[in-house]
Amino acid sequence: MSILFGAALLMLLIGPSFANLTRSRRWTLSLIRLGVIALALLAMVRPGCIEKIQKNQSAVLLFLIDSTRSMQLPHIDDNSTRWGTTVEMVRENQSRFKKLAENKIDVRVFTFDNQIQPIEIEDGVIKLPDQPGGAETDIGTAIYETSMNVRDERLLSVYVVSDGVQNVIDPEAELTQAAEALADMEVPLVAVQLGSAADSGQLADVAITNFAEQMVVNKKNDLNARATVVSRGFANRDITFELVLTDSDGTESVVATEIYRPANNYEESFVDLKFRPNDPGEFRIKVRCLPLPEERALRNNELDGFLTVRDEGMRVLFLNGSLGNEQKFLRQSLSVIDFIKMDFQPIYTYKNARDRDWPIKTFESDFADPQKYDVFILCNVDSRALHDSSHTQSLAALADAVRSGKGLLMIGGPHSFGGGLWHKTPLADVLPVKMEHTERQEFDQDVRKDLHINSPFKVTPTRDSFLTQISDSGNRKAWANLPPLLGANRISVKDTAEVFLQSDDDVKRPILATANVGGRVAAFAGDSSWRWKRYKFDKQYNQFWRQVILWLAFWDSKNDESVSIDLPKRRFSPKAVVNFDVTVNTIAGEAVEDVEFEAALVKPDGKSDVITINKAGQRYQSELDPESLAEAGLYRIEVMASRAGAPIGNSEREFVVMDRDKEKSNPVANPEQMKQLASRTSQFGGKAIGPEQLAEVLDDYIENPPMTKIEIPLKWRLGETFPSAALFLCAFVALLGVEWLLRKNWGLV
Repeated sequence: MSILFGAALLMLLIGPSFANLTRSRRWTLSLIRLGVIALALLAMVRPGCIEKIQKNQSAVLLFLIDSTRSMQLPHIDDNSTRWGTTVEMVRENQSRFKKLAENKIDVRVFTFDNQIQPIEIEDGVIKLPDQPGGAETDIGTAIYETSMNVRDERLLSVYVVSDGVQNVIDPEAELTQAAEALADMEVPLVAVQLGSAADSGQLADVAITNFAEQMVVNKKNDLNARATVVSRGFANRDITFELVLTDSDGTESVVATEIYRPANNYEESFVDLKFRPNDPGEFRIKVRCLPLPEERALRNNELDGFLTVRDEGMRVLFLNGSLGNEQKFLRQSLSVIDFIKMDFQPIYTYKNARDRDWPIKTFESDFADPQKYDVFILCNVDSRALHDSSHTQSLAALADAVRSGKGLLMIGGPHSFGGGLWHKTPLADVLPVKMEHTERQEFDQDVRKDLHINSPFKVTPTRDSFLTQISDSGNRKAWANLPPLLGANRISVKDTAEVFLQSDDDVKRPILATANVGGRVAAFAGDSSWRWKRYKFDKQYNQFWRQVILWLAFWDSKNDESVSIDLPKRRFSPKAVVNFDVTVNTIAGEAVEDVEFEAALVKPDGKSDVITINKAGQRYQSELDPESLAEAGLYRIEVMASRAGAPIGNSEREFVVMDRDKEKSNPVANPEQMKQLASRTSQFGGKAIGPEQLAEVLDDYIENPPMTKIEIPLKWRLGETFPSAALFLCAFVALLGVEWLLRKNWGLV
């Protein structure tokens, strides 16, 4: 570029060869041309400049206000509500919000339930809704999403106004994840605590937290309906509980009353209400607490269940091949149920084969009599004790009984399933387990390890079901808390079987499998479930095994002889997903094909919705529309089956949608959770405060505004803006034009 500029300057010394110019004219043209050269050089260099100025940086304060229905509950003992306290707190600080805005501190307010809603602020006035109506509290997601949205700005602090009770089931962001995100950003979390803790002595409430979902009793036998009760604030006060029975006509009657007097301000206990039904049938049963004047949350004062009253009891034949703990604990659990009559028959296994009087033929009549037993249990029984080539009648009669509607349970052990040669018997077709001819356990040899799971493991349910329901809340957690089984038979299941329990390892081996072959069949691969009871999990152990026996005898539902509805649960929340199965069998127990259904869901208001039932293997399945279950109350599924226009049978099943708003059913706040959240950012100023302390915190921002100066560069370069480019072009063209006009006038062109 310097060479070109030098060459252009040298060209100024060359004058015209055909005309004489005066000295002044020569200098005039040279200066004009020098200006053109200078402008050309300027265009190539394009000079510019940078100027820096300082400005105050604005900051952001985030306010997240809980707007769920739990905010309608009491704040403290002065009858104020949590929402009323929040509105009053906001009103008292309106002038402070306005001053913060004047100090370049941007206050942004959001309400949250399981969604986040921005709130308009006008001249310091935060326009909160009249009443909170959110269904689920999700504190973690509200903190995480709002803070991430302003991570590129200067976030001073996040204020969370809530009672601290997290009710959402599956949050997008956990509480700890949200607090750690703020800690990474070095932003303090200030928790504004609302409500009182359970041990504060400021709440008065009675809650029924547990009551059996389904009960079965024989008529004219005592039913002991036990409810778990939590009382707060009613020490040495009489609390009245009632057991309410509702018949098929909808007529309610109080059948039992019990007075409970807690000794302490906070107490969890049981209330037993005894009742002796005289008439068989299916009933809705409810335990309720009569409201006391001090109570503010009444939705937790009652809990529904269902009662089946049978005409006669259930008969069970229990055959056992070894006198171990599994049969001992199971017999103890079932024997206390008054409607189960059990006959126990040990089949002793002698080491000397000549001492065995096998096969035993006396059970043939027991298996063949349709009136004698409802359920058969085989625990570590070798098939050779009942069956050989010379005597096949006993197990053939048992297989026929199961196909005609009887229940069969096989429990694990060395001589169960393939190890006991059950694949060579008529039961091979009804059991849900695949068995190979190579699976053989000899009596005088060690247990074959290849046929068993030889290390401890825990079991986990594959689905929610009547068979796997051992807790009214946190069912999967309840299974996870059970002691591990010491081992189990290594089984594989048939394609037509359903697995309800499996090992919790990566292999997920089947532990409880079922089949429906007319009657119900269950295979439990373990033989150490007694450990659940040994280690004080009596309730879970008893509930599991009793439910298995009830399920095997079809006592878990109201069925006629040919059409049955299997509904795993009987209590649901509004808009829950409800699935059920329908089984259609002939009187002989064979599955019916090409069935047509007319099915309806009868709602609490008497209106009906049509239900579609689809084929799934030997069963039929359906799923109810969650929107049809929005209203709390009693629902009824009605199913009528026909084939080729001829009626087969019908069945009905009732369940209840509970009006137990989880946001309002528990008046207890969780201030400790709010403190723990704030403490995760304590090194940056995070803390827990009461609503009355907010003014002091905001005043500190107003009196000592956290201003930060930032440098903003102002850049200019020739030609980047339109004015500079236009000015340059005009100057360049003007010089060239003047030079050309002068040369023309002076006779140089």
